[in-house]
Amino acid sequence: MSLWGNLDAANNVPKQTDTTGYGGDTPQVTGNGQVYYANTQIGAYIDRNALGIFGVDASEQTNAEANTSTKDGSGVPAHAGWVIRKVGTGPIESITVNAHAHLVNSYINFSGGSGKSGSGAIQANARVYVNTTGAVVNVEIGNTHGVYANSPIVSNIYTSLHFVQNTATLAGKVTQGRANAVFTITTGGRSGRVQTETIVAMGSMTGDGSAEVFDKP
Repeated sequence: MSLWGNLDAANNVPKQTDTTGYGGDTPQVTGNGQVYYANTQIGAYIDRNALGIFGVDASEQTNAEANTSTKDGSGVPAHAGWVIRKVGTGPIESITVNAHAHLVNSYINFSGGSGKSGSGAIQANARVYVNTTGAVVNVEIGNTHGVYANSPIVSNIYTSLHFVQNTATLAGKVTQGRANAVFTITTGGRSGRVQTETIVAMGSMTGDGSAEVFDKP
């Protein structure tokens, strides 16, 4: 019986891998690569990391080489084939707002990193303080700085706000579309860092079971 196949499917993943060398704290950590097929969930096998194995065909390899957004330029496999992918995470280190920003006294919840589902294992929020005219005077990170695979975003300030000490006048600035706050968020730790290892190099991978991995955090 073959130890691996060239179809992008769980039952074709190499049965013996070095995944145990990546560490972990769950009983599921094993040398059987089929366990990790197409996993992008943070913390499923390693705390604050996402460990998975993916079938990468030649075209996906080309796309990965042409389009990577990781901080240190990693995340691109050395070769098409069966690839171990480990995604790091980190907390929010800072948040700033544009000059002359107007909003309301509120808490803002952050979505997944870069708006991608599953890239925020522990979500954070921030407290926005404004003066009597609605001008933003301070922004503070909440009690938790979160755990993100990449920088989170405020996808929609109108739906992400939880009002605090709000007045009708200031609320009108939001609901009528006159709020202009734009937030810049910086993450630290291993956020944005992706490590890959091609454990079986092949140019004959077929199927499309995990092609979307390089569009994920």
